[in-house]
Amino acid sequence: MSAAVFRARREGHGKVHEEEDATKLEFGPEFSFPSNEPEAAGGDLYALSLSETRYLLNTCMASRHEETATGQNEEDEEDFANSNEVLRKTREYLSVFARFKDEQTIDAVEHLLKSPENSGLHPFEIAQLANLMCDDAEEAKTLIPSLAFKKSDEDLQVLLDQLRRFT
Repeated sequence: MSAAVFRARREGHGKVHEEEDATKLEFGPEFSFPSNEPEAAGGDLYALSLSETRYLLNTCMASRHEETATGQNEEDEEDFANSNEVLRKTREYLSVFARFKDEQTIDAVEHLLKSPENSGLHPFEIAQLANLMCDDAEEAKTLIPSLAFKKSDEDLQVLLDQLRRFT
C-alpha cells in the first residue's frame, strides 16, 4: 500500500460516510472545512511537529510538577499515576524522534515554515516537513505527496536546505 491510508467510516445502515487519504489532505470529518483552507475554520487547526509536542509536554509536566510540589493539584494525582507509563513511553519516543530540542530552534523552524512564501502549505505538511527532515525535494514529495501541487522542486529544495541549518 502506498503512503495513503484509507479508512471507511460507516453510519447506521452500513453506508460508507467518509474516506481519509493523507496524500490528498483528507483527514476525515473532524478536520473538514467549508473550503480546503485550514484558516476557514477560524485558524483552530493545529498539526504539531514532534519537536513542538515534546516541548509542550515537557512544559506541562514541569508545571504539573510545580503544582504537585506546592499541593495545588492533588485531585489529579491519581490520574497522573494511572497515565504515568503511557506518558513515560511518549516522552521517550519524543526525545528520540523530535528533531529540534530547544524552544528557540523550534520557534525559528515554525517561523520559517509559516513564512509568507510558505503560506500555501497545510498545517499537516508543515508538521511533516519538520518531522521528516527530508534530504531532497524528491524524497519530500514522495513522503508528503500533496507537496507536489504546492512547490516546485527548486523552491522545496531551498526550504529543505534552510530547515537543515537548524539541526
